[in-house]
Amino acid sequence: MYVRMFMSAIDPDDLEPLGAIFRDDVKPALLSQPGCESVELVANVTRNAGGLVEGAAISRWRTMEDLERALDQREVQESIVRARQILRQEPVTKTFEVLEG
Repeated sequence: MYVRMFMSAIDPDDLEPLGAIFRDDVKPALLSQPGCESVELVANVTRNAGGLVEGAAISRWRTMEDLERALDQREVQESIVRARQILRQEPVTKTFEVLEG
């Protein structure tokens, strides 16, 4: 299992518009991809020093191949482009392997 975190920050006034893009566009695009187990949008409960709200889209994938294949899909790329228009900081993406022990 793999967890991908797409992190950035937005203006507090853009929380609702970003939530709508995520709910109506990003989430359905990702969940329609084989291997996507879940996807959620999270926001920090406090603002950063610049007054922005930091947050992340967190998705879980069965395999790295599923994740990579999904990111190559036009539908997924277009949904990410729409979400990025609201971001106020360059996004940081990290992918973690879930270690079971």
